[in-house]
Amino acid sequence: MDTIIQPSLFPMLLKMASNYLADQERLKRYSFDKIKKVRDKNFLNLLKYAKTVPLYTKKFAEAGIDIKDIKGFSDIEKFPIIHRDDLIAHFPSGIIAPGMKDKSIMVSTSGSTRNPVTLYLDQFTLLKALIVYARELKNYGIRWNKARISLIANFYSSTAPTQYFASGASPAFKPVGFAFSTNNIQQVNCDDELSSIVNDVDKFKPECIMGFPGPIRHLALYREKGYGQNINPKCIISSGGILDKFEKKHIAEVFNTKVYDIYSANEVGPVSFECDEGNYHIHSDIVNVEAIDSKGNLKEKGKEGILAITRTYGRGTPLIRYTGMGDIISLKEGECSCGLHTELMEAVHGRVKESIVLPSGKVIYPRALLDVPGSVMRNLKTNKIHMNQVIQESLTKIDVLVIIDEENRDKEPSTEQFLQALENKYKEIIGDGVDVNVKEVKELQSEKDRPDSKPGVISKVDANKYL
Repeated sequence: MDTIIQPSLFPMLLKMASNYLADQERLKRYSFDKIKKVRDKNFLNLLKYAKTVPLYTKKFAEAGIDIKDIKGFSDIEKFPIIHRDDLIAHFPSGIIAPGMKDKSIMVSTSGSTRNPVTLYLDQFTLLKALIVYARELKNYGIRWNKARISLIANFYSSTAPTQYFASGASPAFKPVGFAFSTNNIQQVNCDDELSSIVNDVDKFKPECIMGFPGPIRHLALYREKGYGQNINPKCIISSGGILDKFEKKHIAEVFNTKVYDIYSANEVGPVSFECDEGNYHIHSDIVNVEAIDSKGNLKEKGKEGILAITRTYGRGTPLIRYTGMGDIISLKEGECSCGLHTELMEAVHGRVKESIVLPSGKVIYPRALLDVPGSVMRNLKTNKIHMNQVIQESLTKIDVLVIIDEENRDKEPSTEQFLQALENKYKEIIGDGVDVNVKEVKELQSEKDRPDSKPGVISKVDANKYL
């Protein structure tokens, strides 16, 4: 019978069950000191595996690291930074332990950093990530195995969201399909036509929507125009990009629901999630998060720095002080009153490559720029912008491209007045010494060598030189 569990699957199923039961309430039940002890123990186990991986064998030797001398994350600054280029240069055999390749699944990033990377994740790593995502959902009052959930993500053959189900959940749940199913979870490709996304989600009638900011914003815009009347989620979860505070408030008002941010990545899985107090909780039991400067030195809490992350679970390709996500973050002092005992992330400020550099050398991060359109539209009580894009041509020249929503074009204020107000706001943020020009266009610009990518910010000035 299909429901008979093969003996070879017992260890994986038992490991899944024990991790699920332990992980769901750990952030509430454990003190922060106890959580750190769990993380340190997992880190030391990870190092034993990592030293068998050629990339880390080389890096540890160059840094003079003997893992027997490492006590835990208090010694993290002794370890070298692992860059995206390190994984690319040592792929395939150098980023996984001998004999592990056939037991692992290749996962690729979407290439949004202009330099896609492929790494290996074993089945346990995929399942562990799903368990932690389930923990986030539980915190929002959503039962992963009962509620109807629409996921709007990059569902291509080699991306992590696809592999979570195809190589993680599906084979693991198959023997116990009578008890577990993922039929309540809808997978929607974020690159589908917006009207198609709206129709698919509308038919599914989800209790929870989880996806990229862009499609979620457009779900709200379509809903305002009378479409998607069956979309009435109990909560909306934004991930994979920055949802500015004005968009977030607008989406919450349109759907009369709560909107939360979570932070994750193809390479490392879940990293942090927002609670009802508005704080961003790091999954401190499974990852270590640092904000560092370009030389690898720790930045003070409250100061912006490059994200360096260490994932403490799973095998495949280890990630220790990995900066390949290219994001700027800041950490926050103290604990939250919500009852979760974790470290706090103050904000994700956006990617280094999408940051603007001023003639003074000051760097303006994407989050500050992305708040501008929402601020102006809310102030003028309009939704005139369909899409917009900031392009830094040089240290002294910035263009802002705007596509006007045709259904709102002839509504007050006039398009000319709106564009002028938008330009004034950008000039206020950017300051003197830079020529800022806001103009209406029919189409946004593509990234160099990536005609399919039209990000919110394109900078032709390398911000890495100024960090």
